[in-house]
Amino acid sequence: MRKLKAFSLLLIAMTVMLFAGSISETHLAANAQTKEQTHHKKKTAKKAKKTKKTKKTSKTKHKKTTKKKKVVKKHAKKTTKAKKKQLKKSKKTTKNNKMKVTTKKKAKKKAPKKVVRKNTKAKKVIVSSTAPVATSTIKAPDSSYYQSIDGFNYPSDDHVTPNASDTLNIPAGYLFSFDANTKKMAQGTASDESINQSRQINTFHPSTADINTKVNINNISTDQQRQLSQYAANLVNDLRHKLANNYPYTQDLTVTDRALNAATDVAIGYNKDNWDFTKKGGHDVSVLDDVFAANSFTAYGENIAGSLLTNSYISGPVTMANVKESIYGAICAMMFDDASSDWGHAANFLGIGFDSSAKQEFGVSIDKMGQIHFEIYQ
Repeated sequence: MRKLKAFSLLLIAMTVMLFAGSISETHLAANAQTKEQTHHKKKTAKKAKKTKKTKKTSKTKHKKTTKKKKVVKKHAKKTTKAKKKQLKKSKKTTKNNKMKVTTKKKAKKKAPKKVVRKNTKAKKVIVSSTAPVATSTIKAPDSSYYQSIDGFNYPSDDHVTPNASDTLNIPAGYLFSFDANTKKMAQGTASDESINQSRQINTFHPSTADINTKVNINNISTDQQRQLSQYAANLVNDLRHKLANNYPYTQDLTVTDRALNAATDVAIGYNKDNWDFTKKGGHDVSVLDDVFAANSFTAYGENIAGSLLTNSYISGPVTMANVKESIYGAICAMMFDDASSDWGHAANFLGIGFDSSAKQEFGVSIDKMGQIHFEIYQ
């Protein structure tokens, strides 16, 4: 009996050892499989960056793996589809955003051009130019509503009034000031604060009469040209007086028949040459010189500004209010936000560089491209 018990115990011990060995082998095999799966995943991740042919090879290798691998692969496919959907949505969104940006870009003009100066022994030529940036349009909700077409980011009243009038207000820290000792206009340094404030304190006011007066930009009558020229001259002269405390450091701009005719000839010359200053890179100097010589002036200066008067931003016919607002915005930009042109426009309007004792004849004209010409002659 004792021998039989001993033999039975021996058999049980051997069975336990064999079973333990089997568990150990199964555990090792599981670790090896995990490493193989991890290795396989890493290979797939690297090959995903390569060509489509590489992806086919990855699929072939995958067929040899266990069912668990297939589950992982299916999940990967679903994720890929989801990513593709996301990418498509992202592309659509990007496309829509691009369309919005393009639409906004269509509503923009080119940035202001730098001041161009030309001087000769026979005469002094001071020429400057600027261009507007379009703002969004709003349809008029009632008859008294005024739809602004300003392209220079200077505000206007939303409604017309019978006795509207305009002026230029000087912002604090303005770079031009009157020197009481030299009796001349002095130029300092511009500041962003001054430019920003100028937009808050200068507003265009449309009048009832102007909003009801139509203007043919391609054929402005002499009376309308004179009225627009006087409007611009009043704005500039008033600013000169404010800066100099009414001291006559230079002669006022005076609208004359000779200056009006010369300004008209300038516009005709620009039309003939199809001279868009934003594309040509400046002024049509040959036209300016020809008009100068034909009228026997001793000096001249031109400020030119683009406008929105000839494009689709105006719903309906162009009115006198539209033209005056364009003139007002252009003069404000030239006087208070002209750093990109080295303040050449402001210098022209303030009479700097001209003979302070000589008469300054002045005329405004508009060419077929909607460019506004401010012509100063002596």
